Amino acid sequence: MAKKIFIILIGVCLAPLFTFAQLWEVGVLLGASTYSGDLTPGLIDPKQIHPDGGVLVRANINRYFTVKGNVYYGTISGNDEDATNPKDRQRNLNFKSHILDISVNGEINLLGFESNTRYYKTQYKTSPYLFGGVAVFNFDPEGYDPVTNSWVRLQPLGTEGQGTTRYNDRQKYALTQISIPFGFGLKHNLSEHWNIGFEFGWRKTFTDYLDDVSNTYVPNQYLSQFSGALAARMAIGNNPLNKDYGDNVNRGNPNTDDWYMIGGITITYIILAPYCPHF
Repeated sequence: MAKKIFIILIGVCLAPLFTFAQLWEVGVLLGASTYSGDLTPGLIDPKQIHPDGGVLVRANINRYFTVKGNVYYGTISGNDEDATNPKDRQRNLNFKSHILDISVNGEINLLGFESNTRYYKTQYKTSPYLFGGVAVFNFDPEGYDPVTNSWVRLQPLGTEGQGTTRYNDRQKYALTQISIPFGFGLKHNLSEHWNIGFEFGWRKTFTDYLDDVSNTYVPNQYLSQFSGALAARMAIGNNPLNKDYGDNVNRGNPNTDDWYMIGGITITYIILAPYCPHF
């Protein structure tokens, strides 16, 4: 429902802009995605970069401003096996999650950009650009359970006490949320109908649970009794050394939210190129 409302509102707000668009483009992005959070040893973990892809539509308002709508699908993951800190390695947590990202962005072409050269020659064939906007995204973290040799969904388990009577201030996080995309890119007009480019963007989220890790441990015996053996195992990373941790031991860092990143090559086809003479 949140995604449907988001798309309708954005469509209503941007319809007047699209009316004045001189050129339209449709295309694809082929690239990679990753994340930054409690299960990355630094800003990112190069071992946890995954292929991603998507489709995009551009409405070129003028040489300097473009409105872009896109749908991207990728994967993010993290693993304490990659950690350099011994305490993080002992934590022994891991996760993976698919990310569906739907966003609308404004692009500012810093040097000016002409998306099509059918009717006139132009110097605006290449330009770097900055972009920013709003996105709705869906995620659903899973952790690997060696006992059952399977990946299990983490959010329903409440690994940090969400949904229990003792921790009623911890609510289960929503799997569909809003993020703020922003980044940079470079675009180039190849021919009458084709453009190519590259872009990289960050997504500022408002959740610390992309990886299902944020707050303190819950006493493992209590979690086992209330939420079951699977929740208790996944909360301590199947490491008996973590079994006696209680409320005063941090499982993650609740003071920083998680981020995810998407980047890649864009290839677009110009589908509307009316003649607009310049005077």
